[in-house]
Amino acid sequence: MDSPQARLDDARGDGGNGRLPIVELPMPGAMPRTTNAHDATTWHLISREIGIDAGHRVMDHGSKCHNLHGHRYRIEAWCRGPLFAAGEQNGMVLDFGFLKDEMMHAIDARFDHAFMLCVDDPLCRAMFGLDDGALSHRVAAAVSEDGLFLGHGRDGMQICVLAVVPTAENLAKLWFDLLAPRVVARTSGQASLVCLKVWETPNCWASYGPVIPG
Repeated sequence: MDSPQARLDDARGDGGNGRLPIVELPMPGAMPRTTNAHDATTWHLISREIGIDAGHRVMDHGSKCHNLHGHRYRIEAWCRGPLFAAGEQNGMVLDFGFLKDEMMHAIDARFDHAFMLCVDDPLCRAMFGLDDGALSHRVAAAVSEDGLFLGHGRDGMQICVLAVVPTAENLAKLWFDLLAPRVVARTSGQASLVCLKVWETPNCWASYGPVIPG
């Protein structure tokens, strides 16, 4: 019959030598292996941020957001993909400068210093002349076909008319849909936009996309 010490050694797995078995642990901060374009288990993520100033009104809100007001929106775009293996983007998912260019074209050029409103908002429709003749027809057609109208209202005011209320959640989806095809085109299909995060205030954000980074 084994002695109590032998049974303890067997349970401990040290072969009776008094030393615990060695377990290899990953190094702190160790990076996952680099993968190729066909390995969907691990990916590199990159992010770029821009800021715009814009106004809006949440017409159904029961508190202050019912009023006309504005925000300094911070917009983060997160892209995923393998690394380029050659050329000026060698070792990159997408050059940060290229991503900024696409964000500026898709978002900044259209929405910075614009007023964003829902097509059903009666106050804003009256303020910006959306019920006036030809403009009314153009707005209705654009919103029906594309989900938004980008242009000018009364007195040349830059406006964005949406089919939905311009909350941070709806803006995140809108800007995701505008930017996503540009990321694919800029990388020849290699990278994709996976998250668009909109900071409405320093404490509040909403995001849209299949990946939600921390």
